[in-house]
Amino acid sequence: MDPSTSTVLAAVVSKTAAAIADGPAGALSSAVIRASDVAEAHGSSSWLGLFARIVLWILQAVSTLLYYALKLATFSVPSLLFTLFSTSLTVTMNATTL
Repeated sequence: MDPSTSTVLAAVVSKTAAAIADGPAGALSSAVIRASDVAEAHGSSSWLGLFARIVLWILQAVSTLLYYALKLATFSVPSLLFTLFSTSLTVTMNATTL
């Protein structure tokens, strides 16, 4: 283990110990900080990591698009159609109006 990695790990351990003492909210923020520190320390060292990130990004984009498409198709469009077709478009006229 090189000195820079041991320094990063020591900092992460001290942050984690302090966050555990703070309670659940501190532990969650510490987990996020720790994950980002580990990702920065290790980085992606091969084309396989880049390929995996691209695949995960594509899966996330497709799932987001599907979510909004289904949300539009199942809530917005039926509500709009119901409003449109339930509106009365007839005009009532009395004999005195003529």
